[in-house]
Amino acid sequence: MESAPCPLSGNREFTPLMQVPDRFNLSGKPWHLVRSKKSGLVMLDPRPDANEMAAHYPAESYDPFLNQTNSRSLRDRAYLALSDLLLAGKARLVMKELDKPARSAKVLEVGCSSGRLLLRLQKDFGIPTENLWGIEPDPNAASAARTAGLAHVTKTELPDTSIDCRFDRIVFWHALEHLHRIGENLDKARELLDARGQLIIALPNLDSDDARRYGRNWIALDAPRHLYHFTPETLEALLKKHGFSVIEIGKWLPDTVYNVWYSEKLDREVNGQPFGIGGLARAALRTTGSLFAGIDPKRASSIVVRAVRLKG
Repeated sequence: MESAPCPLSGNREFTPLMQVPDRFNLSGKPWHLVRSKKSGLVMLDPRPDANEMAAHYPAESYDPFLNQTNSRSLRDRAYLALSDLLLAGKARLVMKELDKPARSAKVLEVGCSSGRLLLRLQKDFGIPTENLWGIEPDPNAASAARTAGLAHVTKTELPDTSIDCRFDRIVFWHALEHLHRIGENLDKARELLDARGQLIIALPNLDSDDARRYGRNWIALDAPRHLYHFTPETLEALLKKHGFSVIEIGKWLPDTVYNVWYSEKLDREVNGQPFGIGGLARAALRTTGSLFAGIDPKRASSIVVRAVRLKG
């Protein structure tokens, strides 16, 4: 276990915020979230160190690691089918405003899992696989990506600046909040990003309607896998610190459905209540409310931030 300074302020002065459960181990001890007194950033403290973290990613039930090979249950297959439909929208968001032919674009995804988004970019935009790079610490997910045809997938958390190219897009899709060396990753990303390239970050929004409603049982707190919990303001401040300028804050509304339904399920499980018809009805009602609130990106369950390198 370790404690870390706030990556935004560099300070170690925190205010206790809440204790949250591990959704995969409800009988275990709760994890502690704290808020930086200087920056307002919320983070996990203490936290598993980088060597301990792999034990907290259950391969058989962690959705980002699912693929056609390891999905066994009807629920897993339904999740994959739905996420496949959404991949086209993610791919369009990544390639939005590209100022060159897509076939010549180079894309790096940090936390690429089994490579499904990168493969969708190849399918929909014709980007050659040799121009698609991925970083994935989980060895099984990284192996699945390479088996699927993505040769440039490595297991290191940190992008390698020895790569002899600069990227038009660097993507952290629900990945930045997992990284122990978050500042180093952003610094490396700035070095690897082309002068006209864009950084694309998607992550949960602690200021969202559903985060405020479910509190400690909000599924996107996902302790201890999520080390940091951002709002649009704290994320923009961190990016500025590492040489990026935010040009757009958008939303990814499909995450609202996932977050509300699984938060409702977790909330009832923690409180010893069955999900049942009542849970279904309340989840549906609250999903509608959160989707309506999410029209404003700063209240959306997940935000998508687009940033460019600051000049100078």
